[in-house]
Amino acid sequence: MVQPLAERMQAIRRDHLGEHFPPVEFHGHDIWSGMGPWARKAPTELLAVMESLIGLLEELSISVIHARIDKEALHERHGGAFDQNAYLLALQFLLEKLDDWRSSEALRVIIADEHKEQQLRAIKLVSDLQTWGLGLVPGRKLRSVIDSMHFVDSKNSYGVQLADVVAFVLHRATLPTQNHPDADAAVTRMREVIAGHTPRYRQTWP
Repeated sequence: MVQPLAERMQAIRRDHLGEHFPPVEFHGHDIWSGMGPWARKAPTELLAVMESLIGLLEELSISVIHARIDKEALHERHGGAFDQNAYLLALQFLLEKLDDWRSSEALRVIIADEHKEQQLRAIKLVSDLQTWGLGLVPGRKLRSVIDSMHFVDSKNSYGVQLADVVAFVLHRATLPTQNHPDADAAVTRMREVIAGHTPRYRQTWP
């Protein structure tokens, strides 16, 4: 779905920003807050953009697998000793969930947003999991994840951009309120779409 996803996200950009508006990078926070190219858009249109993007999960049969670390709980449990490992812990849990899903049917290559502070450690983690099944915590050997982990500038990957929007919605869904009934309803609808396309996930840890 890589090419169809790019085409549909470009179409959403044209629908809301105009036929001749230059390519934009979709960021959940920017759209939600009306920042950058989304400035001066009415809240109803911003919500429509978000829902159109999340709707691509259904339209293109895209699956979501996610893991989430509670950084405050991690800090409290270990006295700050593992604060720098939150990203890698989430990555390990995510890879294990992905690897366990339809592992006999597909081989996977991992594409991630650039994270210069963690890239070398992340690449080593993937290699260790592939070779030995060793992670930051006891884990399992990856069977379907092949090759190294590849980092890209998110502006060049519609898949990474959609993942950003999905992660943003998942975060908003943890809040008690969005401070407006229309936004509350939109987040609920989007969260239900995501849930319907989530075959594997890791409960918030720790």
